[in-house]
Amino acid sequence: MSAGLTPPTGLNLSHRLRGTVFVVAMYALMLVMGLIVLIPTLASRVWALALAKLYCRMVFVMLRVLCGTRVEIRGPVPDTACVVASKHQSFLDILMFTHALPRPRFIMKKSLLNVPILGLFARQIGCVAIDRSAGGDAVRSMIEGVEARREDEGQTIIFPQGTRVRPGAEERYKSGVLRLHQHFEQPVELAALNTGWFWPRVGVARFPGTAVIQFLGPVPDETSLDEMLEVIEERIEAGYGLLAQEAYDQRVGKT
Repeated sequence: MSAGLTPPTGLNLSHRLRGTVFVVAMYALMLVMGLIVLIPTLASRVWALALAKLYCRMVFVMLRVLCGTRVEIRGPVPDTACVVASKHQSFLDILMFTHALPRPRFIMKKSLLNVPILGLFARQIGCVAIDRSAGGDAVRSMIEGVEARREDEGQTIIFPQGTRVRPGAEERYKSGVLRLHQHFEQPVELAALNTGWFWPRVGVARFPGTAVIQFLGPVPDETSLDEMLEVIEERIEAGYGLLAQEAYDQRVGKT
């Protein structure tokens, strides 16, 4: 099955060197932009989000020029208040969702708020940080955090697997997405992606090809809460399987 495919293990020295230059440039840009636009970022969510999107576009250019990695968004991009459920494979997911969605905010792990610059922008665009080790309390704090920002309606991105998952690995889907859907009565939009094939979750190597996020549409309204998590997993994994095959063909040089 395509969903079980894994990236080739061989590393070209060029991929590592180009990736190293890219990573240094990406974080240098984050630092410089963060310092230059600190006051506008603190002023409002609108400014913070606009500057975050600008940063994403600049990173995409550097990624393409230095590493040969392109990004592509497919499918109908949600533009109203909703919950977006997706796989999570690398930091590239975050950049692409931030750029593609009109008013994104992420359910993210609490420790990221302590990362300089990144944590500041995350707070300002309305991200909700949770302690994933807190069990049931984590879900309650997630609901409370989103509720506190309810007036800034947008697209709330949640990764039901709860963490970055390398291509080919399995991780169960968790029910937090159902709690968001039930509490806020918002549709659940689904997304599949193959970003981890080109920007791995660990290491500096970056690989040429086209990283894709594909929006798959909403979970049907008639889906009961009891079966919704299964539908979410089936549709996301099916979408990922097709994108994984595309990525595999690119990584091994097929056309």
